[in-house]
Amino acid sequence: MRALLGLLLIGAMTSGAWAIAHWEPRWLPVRIIEVEGELHHHSSRLLQEAIGMHVRGGILSTDLHEIQRAVEDLAWVRRASARRIWPDRLRVEVEEHRPIARWGRDGLVTADGIVFRPGDGMIPAGLPLLEGEDHRAPEVAKRYLQWRDQLMLVGHIIQALAVDPRGAWRLELVMGTEINLGTEAVDQRLARYIASAAQLEAAGQPLVVDLRYSNGFAVTWATNAAPRVRASTDRPTRSGKRG
Repeated sequence: MRALLGLLLIGAMTSGAWAIAHWEPRWLPVRIIEVEGELHHHSSRLLQEAIGMHVRGGILSTDLHEIQRAVEDLAWVRRASARRIWPDRLRVEVEEHRPIARWGRDGLVTADGIVFRPGDGMIPAGLPLLEGEDHRAPEVAKRYLQWRDQLMLVGHIIQALAVDPRGAWRLELVMGTEINLGTEAVDQRLARYIASAAQLEAAGQPLVVDLRYSNGFAVTWATNAAPRVRASTDRPTRSGKRG
């Protein structure tokens, strides 16, 4: 009797599961998909279509985690969440990445140092260029934001910032000046440049400023803008050590 009762229970459960799978999409279908969030690179319609491809079953049996993963797999999406709205609606909230700069040849990077690659050529125009190994992106993004604000106080804008595999930092300004900071004490070296920026500009047009010295820096001037005034800081002490 116990064995028979067990078989009957298993049969009832199997039949019930089949009935739910068969009839639930008809009784409780998903009729509306809502997409919420500040969207700049994905339209609500395209997201609804992408979500609709993963709606299998009715409002109760649709896998919300599968929908969330599918949306977060889209290049511009930082995070997503999905929930049911009774009786026939799914609501998906989307937050897109907000890049502060280009990253290398084909990527973008956020203020948190998250690198993503749209892969569809959708790289916004006018963004500065940051370069480095991907695992250093948080450090590069942090330094960019810090140095951007410091340089803006003296009227300069960063066009590019790079760190090579050795850890040497290099800046390019919109005005055309390249700043080599080296690998050591880079914040102090940049502060040295900022303190002398006005004096350098009064002297001429610097093309390259090499700050890889312990107590000075070297300047390469534009050929058509030779220095008019010799600044005491434009030549390093030759005993200074570069790094």
